[in-house]
Amino acid sequence: MSAETLAFYEQLRKHSCRSDHGAATHDLLLKLVKESVHSAARMEKIDLVSRVNGKTYFALSKNGRRSRAINHALFSEDADRVVEQLTLILQNDRSLMTAADITSSVYSAAIAFCACIDILKDNDQKTPGTFFEYLCAAIMRAVLDVPPQTSLSVLNLGLETSLPTDLIFDLGAEKPKFHVPVKTSTRERVIQVWAHQRVLDGVYGTGRFLGLPLVLAETKTDSKSNEVTEICLPKQWRLYQMHIAQMWRIAYLDMPAAYAPLSMVFPPVPVVSLGSLLTGLGDLTQIVEKHREPPLMIPIPSPTTVT
Repeated sequence: MSAETLAFYEQLRKHSCRSDHGAATHDLLLKLVKESVHSAARMEKIDLVSRVNGKTYFALSKNGRRSRAINHALFSEDADRVVEQLTLILQNDRSLMTAADITSSVYSAAIAFCACIDILKDNDQKTPGTFFEYLCAAIMRAVLDVPPQTSLSVLNLGLETSLPTDLIFDLGAEKPKFHVPVKTSTRERVIQVWAHQRVLDGVYGTGRFLGLPLVLAETKTDSKSNEVTEICLPKQWRLYQMHIAQMWRIAYLDMPAAYAPLSMVFPPVPVVSLGSLLTGLGDLTQIVEKHREPPLMIPIPSPTTVT
């Protein structure tokens, strides 16, 4: 990753801080993704010891530094294809894409940038997390056709104030509103996701905002043994879902197998891949299309004359 690419990132950050979600932002995002995937493809790769059933991982290595784990099956080194598919997603043109296509292209875009930052900087968690939020915000902006908000107005004790939030997508009056926390991992302070949903439920009413966390992965690599594990907390998630608030869906790029059964037990915590969410299996597409339709007009019969 070059200094020019980091300059693109700074431009992207400035655009996003101004809530600019137009073509210029998409262009910067796609340039970053293309350069990141190209850079990742050129670096040395080290196979890791996977302790995750059914998955294999590798890491990038350069100048004595090593990146986070990358899922072999999900990652594509074809930068042109990744950019082409991501462009279609940002144009809300996913008709010819499968759930696997969507998940792989977005995963490749996200993990390539994060891994390159791992190589460039020591212990920098902020830059990858911020980029992943920009990427998810752009995708959800395209799918839902509304810009994200990061605060909401609250009338509290007669004083109007604002409540800082995760990404909020408001489709309008009498339409769904989505609360979208974005995390590269939920291992640290995941309870905050449910707590923020509880606050929204308390202020605006339960069910007014649909909780939809978007998560990159839950992998952890032991630097000495090169072993990759997934850190998952299914029992805690069920407790949070039962006693704090309800998440409508939780969408992953590298989806942990331990969370898949949570939709089948009570209380259900529906965990899906991002591709499934955006191809209709996770219900997001149906909800959006339903509320884009004009309201059903029920004819009112003309009054009859009583003689």
